[in-house]
Amino acid sequence: MLRYALLAAALLTLPALAAKATPAEQWKASLKEADAAYATDKHAILKIDDAAYIHTGEFVSLMGDAKKPESWHWAKGRQSGAALTAGFEDGKAVLARRGNLVPAGALAKGIEIVPGIDVAGAPTQMAPGETGLRIMVYNQQNKAAKAFKGLDYFPYDPAWRLTAAFKPDPKFAPHVFRTSRGLDKQFYHEGDAVFTLQGKHIALPLYGDTPGKAASMTSFFTDRLTGKGAYHSGRYVDVEPFGKFPPATVILDFNNAYNPNCARSPFYNCPFAVDYIPLAVTAGEKDPHAH
Repeated sequence: MLRYALLAAALLTLPALAAKATPAEQWKASLKEADAAYATDKHAILKIDDAAYIHTGEFVSLMGDAKKPESWHWAKGRQSGAALTAGFEDGKAVLARRGNLVPAGALAKGIEIVPGIDVAGAPTQMAPGETGLRIMVYNQQNKAAKAFKGLDYFPYDPAWRLTAAFKPDPKFAPHVFRTSRGLDKQFYHEGDAVFTLQGKHIALPLYGDTPGKAASMTSFFTDRLTGKGAYHSGRYVDVEPFGKFPPATVILDFNNAYNPNCARSPFYNCPFAVDYIPLAVTAGEKDPHAH
């Protein structure tokens, strides 16, 4: 999901490259985009100082000191002296600043609180069948973003790029994943990518948001390197664009396998991977905490 979005952005900004680039060149371009998404974009992952996940009917207040950028944080409820209050009602954000309502759409671009500090957010799944609001505080002076040295990936290996047969799940069974924040997120089992690799016959489950109508699919997987050089909660890999659902085949490039955002930031709500690949997947992103 994230990795394909970043790759697509890289290719849209480099149309000449997109027309002629090899998969390895596309991969290299996508890593530059991913590095920016972590550290240098305005709303980079590592610039987040605090986040709130808001259920329908709940409100939070943004508190802080304009002279101390790192002080901004969310407090429960509507607090006096808040720079911004945020809630979620009738399927949309409810925002107020100094008693004045702020359009919910402003969250998409960001709402400046003081120079260098702004707030952005979007609706998010809080539980199966329940939508809430995720809202984050971004600090342009965040020390983690300034210290970031780039993502750590295995070298590109074409052996890990493969075309698999796709076997749809006729029931599009819902699957609930436990998340890093102790919540649940539901995706639908769209089908399996079926392939043979290193002598192993593998049927890898693929999940999407819209049963039977998926425009994209993702695998949440662990492998023999999980916890031994690969992130301990597993990695994700997205299927490359396939057109109309269901495709007869799908392309999986494990060189593009990526860690959930939670590998570096505590402010996300990431599903734990549960599907096991009985191989050491020596491709994709490495564990940022392994030394």
